[in-house]
Amino acid sequence: MNEKIAMLQNRLAGMKSMIPSGGVSDEQIEKYFAGQQEVIEDIVKALGDIDSATSTETESIKDAVKSLREALRAADSTIKPLSRSEVCYQLGKALAAAWNNDSRILGELKCCPNLRAEKWNNPKDFQWTADKGFTPVKAALGEPMGNLTTNDQYMLNPVYEDVIMTDALKLSVMMGLVKNVPMTSSSIYLPEHDRGGIKLHWITQAGQKIQGTKPNAFTRAELKAFTLAGYIPFYDEFEDDVFIDLGKLFIEELSECYAVEFDRQCLTAKADPFTAAMCTDGIIAQTIKGTDAAKLDYTDFRYAELMVPAEERKDCKWFLHETVLNHVANIKDANGNPIWRKPGDGKPGDIDGYDYYESSLMPQLADIKKDTAFAIFMNPKRILHGNRNGIEIKRFSGTTESLEYGEVFMRFRKRDGFLVSRPKGNIAVLKTSAA
Repeated sequence: MNEKIAMLQNRLAGMKSMIPSGGVSDEQIEKYFAGQQEVIEDIVKALGDIDSATSTETESIKDAVKSLREALRAADSTIKPLSRSEVCYQLGKALAAAWNNDSRILGELKCCPNLRAEKWNNPKDFQWTADKGFTPVKAALGEPMGNLTTNDQYMLNPVYEDVIMTDALKLSVMMGLVKNVPMTSSSIYLPEHDRGGIKLHWITQAGQKIQGTKPNAFTRAELKAFTLAGYIPFYDEFEDDVFIDLGKLFIEELSECYAVEFDRQCLTAKADPFTAAMCTDGIIAQTIKGTDAAKLDYTDFRYAELMVPAEERKDCKWFLHETVLNHVANIKDANGNPIWRKPGDGKPGDIDGYDYYESSLMPQLADIKKDTAFAIFMNPKRILHGNRNGIEIKRFSGTTESLEYGEVFMRFRKRDGFLVSRPKGNIAVLKTSAA
C-alpha cells in the first residue's frame, strides 16, 4: 500500500478512537468538533495531492472519512458537558491508572503514553483497543516509538487540561491579558513591526517622482518554549473511594502553582528562563523624588504615562503591589482630586484614568529599596505567551520521603514560552532614586 495512504488511514483510525464521551462545557465541545472538521478537510486535501494512489486506496480513505464523520455526528448527539465532580472523578481515576500503569483505564479515559523526551506525543497519535492496547497511528515509518510495556509517563486527556487551565485563568492576573500564541514546535519566529508603517505622499503633478518608502524596522523575533516541571505530593492511596478527592487535589495544586509561575514569567522573572517585562532591556524609567517609594507623587504617574506614545498608551494598564496601591489611594492631584478610583459598577479601578491590576509578585512598599523599579505601565499584549498544549504526568516514588513517611509524588510537565515584544519606548516603570 502507498505509504502516504497508510499514514492517512492510521490518522483517521486514531481520531475515531479518541472521540471523547464528554466535555467540560458547550464551548469546548463546539471547539473540539470544529477542530476535527478542519483536520478532516486537511486529510481530504492531502488525498487529492497523492498522484500514485490506486482507485481502491482512494475509496478506502473516502470510506474511512465517511465513517469518522458518522461517528462524529453520533457523538454530537450523545456527548454532554461533564459536571465538576465527574471531571474530578475521571481525572483521579486517570492519575490512579497512571500510578498503577493500567493502560486499559488510561485508554478508556483518552490518555496516552508519552514516549518522547522533546517531541511529545499527542493523544490523537494513539488508538487503544482491548486486544492490542495502545498502538501508534501517526509515527513516521521506521521511527522507534519506545517500549510501551515499561513506559510510566502519560499525556492527560485534553479535557482535563482545559479544566486545569480554566482554573488557573481565574487565579492568574496575566493569563487573560497577554497575547497567547499556539506553538506546534519548540521554537517559532514571529514577525514584529512597530508603529509608523508606510509614509504617504501626494502626487500633485503628472510624472512626479514617487518617493520610495518602507515600514519601520521589520524584524523577526524567536519565541522559544521550555518545559515546566513540578511534583504534587500525595499521602492517600490511589483507590476507588478517593478518585474525586484525588482529581480535585491535582487540579487545585497544579492550577494554583501554574498561575503564580505564569504571572512571574510575565512580570518579574529575570532570565529564569525568560526575561519578564519589568526586567527587559529598553524600557523607560520614571525616577521619583527620593529613595523611598512613599515619596510618590501624582506627577510621577503622569510623566511615566506621557513617556509612552499616545497610540500605545490607550491600551496600557498599571501593574503594582497592593501595598503600593494602598499608598496611591491617598495621593491627590494639583486640584485636590484623588488619582485612584476603586472598582465599582462593573468597571475596573483606575489610577490617573488607566486601569490597574494588583499582583503579589510585584515589590511590596516596605521592601522597595533605592534604585528599584516597583510599578509598570504597559499594554499587556506586548507579552507573548507561547502555548504548547499537553500536560504529562509521571509517578515518582523513589524518594526519602516515600520511604520514611509514605509520601509519594505525581510529577507533571507542561511546555510554555514567554517573550516581551518591542519593549523599547512602549513600556514605562516607576523606580526609586539611586541617591
